[in-house]
Amino acid sequence: MELIEQDVFANGIKLHIYRTGTNKPALVFAHGITDNGLCFLPIADKLADAFEIVLYDARGHGKSEAPETKTTLIDRANDLAGLVQALGLQKPNLLGHSLGALTVALCAGSYPDLPGRIILEDPPPLEILDPKRIPAPRTENPWRAVAAANKLKSIQELVELNRRESPTWPEAEREPWALSKQQVSLTIFDDSFIDAELGNQIIARIACPMLIVTADLDRGALYPPQAADKLAASLPAGRHVNLPGAGHNIRREQPVAYVAAVRSFLAAA
Repeated sequence: MELIEQDVFANGIKLHIYRTGTNKPALVFAHGITDNGLCFLPIADKLADAFEIVLYDARGHGKSEAPETKTTLIDRANDLAGLVQALGLQKPNLLGHSLGALTVALCAGSYPDLPGRIILEDPPPLEILDPKRIPAPRTENPWRAVAAANKLKSIQELVELNRRESPTWPEAEREPWALSKQQVSLTIFDDSFIDAELGNQIIARIACPMLIVTADLDRGALYPPQAADKLAASLPAGRHVNLPGAGHNIRREQPVAYVAAVRSFLAAA
């Protein structure tokens, strides 16, 4: 799959994108925290026969700008909406993982007429990100320390680390993951999140078909399947599929089942 790289100005910042440049229906991928757009490359390659692929580095990730001002989840949702508008995409499909899944959900709720269909891969429940639940003053974020240490490692060291920590991942996943860890800005750990009540109010306004993909909580998945059933039932065209045998990185741990679920949903009338 050949990709075109470019910078796009959206919501007042520079976002770096990779796209296939076809006339097929658009499928925009929103990655998780500390990843980058290319982390979706192995899965996107399996879907490029049917879709115009758009991968983008979220603010503070990859080659995109890292604004000095504190970022919120609403900022990230507005970034995605601005990107879609800047590229002139009509009713694109949006697919997000983790932080990217929340970005997609908040974007779809804030701009109900913008997406065609959305897919949410194991979003963290808003309740665990609610600032009211985070004690103040906050102690040093352990994830920041891990990210800082990873930035000092070589690509090969990171690949070997990933191979040890995630032995079931396909080999094609490892180098994009490693590169993203070198590129991420530590400013992302200064983000403020969103009040859960407000976030849920926005998500309740989603009008397009939505698929939420969950996996096994005992393997590290975050979104409870029962909560996903409830969310899907509360929306006009919500669906839920659970893919057992995976944790938080569902597409990396069950890629065949994941691609099948995505294709089926996007092909549905």
